[in-house]
Amino acid sequence: RVGIFDADVYGPSLPTMLSMHRNPLTYTSEGLIEPLLYEDLKCMSFGYTNPEGAAILRGPMVTQIINQLLTGTDWGECDYLIIDMPPGTGDIQLTLGQVIPMSSAVIVTTPQKISFIDVIKGIQMFDSLNIPSIAVVENMSFYECGIPKEKHFIFGKGAKKALEKEFGFQHIFEVPIIPEVAQKSDSGVPAIKSNNTLSNIF
Repeated sequence: RVGIFDADVYGPSLPTMLSMHRNPLTYTSEGLIEPLLYEDLKCMSFGYTNPEGAAILRGPMVTQIINQLLTGTDWGECDYLIIDMPPGTGDIQLTLGQVIPMSSAVIVTTPQKISFIDVIKGIQMFDSLNIPSIAVVENMSFYECGIPKEKHFIFGKGAKKALEKEFGFQHIFEVPIIPEVAQKSDSGVPAIKSNNTLSNIF
């Protein structure tokens, strides 16, 4: 039983990545928002409340919206509630870290040095909130092409080893550049659903 909360008010991506028929939001008798269902996955995003997509809001309003959507949704019983945070270490991340008891954080980054700097800031932020960072996902880690296939590190390499050395991470996952993932995400169908061979990668 899994729920996913898209916490990016400025650029919500969940409505695009999971295509489903969306009627106006409905509410329970207790006044809670009923999450949308995608094959038993409970979903909530600011994008469902604002058909126009991204919002132009100041910080205090953003944190209020995030708080209302997260705590005002009827998640029911979930084994996992995944919160997809926007990039950075701003008001949204701090608010979520203070409002709900998070068990752990997974850092998603890319191989560039500039991204590595942001990773360190994210880890330090979660440490200050007593939320353990348990894993790192290095997205767009490399691209494979040619016969035989050869790895090309388009965005550089070395961040993985630096994270292992500096923070002792034991779980670091490299996700290669796969055009089908981008194509399927734009079409609203998860790539792993349409291509079972991808399960060997993720």
